[in-house]
Amino acid sequence: MNPLAERIRSVRTRPRSQAVIADRRTSVGADGLVGAAEELRLALVGAAGVPRPLVAVSLPLSTDAVVALVAAILGDLSVCFVDPSAAEEHRRTLLQALHPDVVLDRSGIRAVASSSSRSSLEAGYVAMSSGSTGGGPKGVLSSWAGIDAFVPHGAAALDLDTSSVWAEVSHLSYDLAMTNLLVALAAGSSLHLSGSLGDRLRPLGFCARVEATHLRLAPRFIDLAANERGAASPRTLRVWGSGGDRLSAADAQRVFDLGVPTVVNTYGTSETIGFASAARFDAGDDLPTVHGALGIGRGTVGAWRTSISPAEAGEMLAIESPHLPDGYLFGAPNGEFPRWDGAERVHTGDIGASRGEELFCLGRAGRRVKRSASFVDLDALDAEVKQAFGLATFTAATPEGDLVSLVEGNGTHLDDLRRRLPTVLRPDSLPDVLVPVAQLPRLGNGKIDQAAAQLLTEGGLTAS
Repeated sequence: MNPLAERIRSVRTRPRSQAVIADRRTSVGADGLVGAAEELRLALVGAAGVPRPLVAVSLPLSTDAVVALVAAILGDLSVCFVDPSAAEEHRRTLLQALHPDVVLDRSGIRAVASSSSRSSLEAGYVAMSSGSTGGGPKGVLSSWAGIDAFVPHGAAALDLDTSSVWAEVSHLSYDLAMTNLLVALAAGSSLHLSGSLGDRLRPLGFCARVEATHLRLAPRFIDLAANERGAASPRTLRVWGSGGDRLSAADAQRVFDLGVPTVVNTYGTSETIGFASAARFDAGDDLPTVHGALGIGRGTVGAWRTSISPAEAGEMLAIESPHLPDGYLFGAPNGEFPRWDGAERVHTGDIGASRGEELFCLGRAGRRVKRSASFVDLDALDAEVKQAFGLATFTAATPEGDLVSLVEGNGTHLDDLRRRLPTVLRPDSLPDVLVPVAQLPRLGNGKIDQAAAQLLTEGGLTAS
């Protein structure tokens, strides 16, 4: 049995452990969870006809999905989660790349004629990586042993224990959500899940309903929480975790204004298991930033180390650990990064900075361009526009060096935005063209689909 399985089993015997896993329809205690997972494990192995199958799980975010995750852990199986609400073409492409032995979805369990031999594949969780954000599916396999080495340190960084109640609204196909559930399960915390679009749009209301103490979401959810009307901030919520994108000091302050006393800003990639750095900020703390980005900590989470190495566009964040995945199980990043440098080091493709011992993530390397003899950080530019005007934008550079900004909305505010941009941006950062779009293209995990957005900027420049 893998060590993570032992950790999950031991939750049942811990003092004060009354962990419950629940969705809107069903709930299960720690004993029931392990029993249901064992039963499912036998069914999956029987259907696959091999002792350690690769399982594709296409279930909504639910108690059943958690049972499937625990079944994979207990049985030392490999598992990949597929969002059933994603476009059919995306799901089909992913399954073709994955070559699972068995698929579990709402219709039940079915065996698949797998064309690849995985007899030597180490079991674990297959994370779907956005790589350079956008493009075809890319998967990395994190071993259960590696995850086991991470989860106690991840839980400590998020201040999780058996008294905690975790709220989750993101599907398990998103690696941030998977990390959330793994650290909560390992810590013996209760889990409340909701795949409801209404709860995703109103996360504070969901947290209040389930009396959550913890959640971790991408920064864009702060907008949704701040816009909730008539819903009192949940008094039980004590930690708001952030991950998946750079977090600004202004967004952290908005969380504090909601009545949440602690923000934990995490940094990591799909390629490196969980997160490899974390910074804790309490209400009233000084919030130091570099180019608008809040710090990500001192670069240590268990056996994971985050450091800065030279790169063409500045300095790049790299992550080192003896527990890193071996590389991509299938697919490849759109661009040059993330890239393995030996077995225990990954160059992330994120530009970093340091101030003393504190590290900062400034955005993707490909999002930093040279203009007028200085570098312009396009992510920082978009963040400044968001902070100053409340508008979501995506800015790209053309081969000729022009900056084109997609501006989400109906376009009626563009003239006013053009007049006011020089008051918040440096002259060399001012976009040359503003293009209104009804909605910025996004991936299933909520990140901007940079490949699709880049095409829109090129089309907008032609139209202008």
